[in-house]
Amino acid sequence: MGASSLYQVLEPLPDSASAVRRARGLVEAFTEWVDEPSGPGVGPAVTLEQYEHARCLFAFGVLTRRDAGALPLDRLAELRRVIDRTGALRDSDPYRLTVELRPEFARLWPLVEEAGLQVELPGRITPPFDVGEEDTTTEAGLNRMLEAVGPLAFDVAWEGSLRGLPSAKLCGVQLCLKRVDLPVHGARPGDARSVWISSDEFRRIPMSNAAMPGLQHS
Repeated sequence: MGASSLYQVLEPLPDSASAVRRARGLVEAFTEWVDEPSGPGVGPAVTLEQYEHARCLFAFGVLTRRDAGALPLDRLAELRRVIDRTGALRDSDPYRLTVELRPEFARLWPLVEEAGLQVELPGRITPPFDVGEEDTTTEAGLNRMLEAVGPLAFDVAWEGSLRGLPSAKLCGVQLCLKRVDLPVHGARPGDARSVWISSDEFRRIPMSNAAMPGLQHS
């Protein structure tokens, strides 16, 4: 959503359906106008549950480190053995291994999590998560994505104009489902479901939690 301030709405929500309802409720209640949902994206598989679900949706994925560093292949001998035995490797470089998502990889947990690895997924080219050049979807298309996403992480945003602000000042609502890297105190990896409000205006208009209950600045 560009360079802006993010304000978390209340606490992380208990389930994905609650987070979706909260995000859509904010869009309906506070926006003068709103564009179609933008930037829908499936996050990487980190947990075994996420990987097993990803195999039902995607043919391949890209194994990377969550800190974007080079893969520690000298510490991943078992991973290389499984890849070699299954013939799953499609491409590789020091930072990534593109592999077919084989059921044999499930035995590599918890090694994948403990080594700081993740499996990035080709959501942008795989139905129902694929989007066009505009990087937007319809509300009906978003519903199909949300029905399919299961335990995977998922982000989407609605950009528009909040009532009472100049229409040229874009604001919006961002939905984050099960972000493994979301810094939420007390949340286990894969558990966080949050809704955020984003606006350049929040940096210039005096705003506090007392003035707008339920908002936390991040």
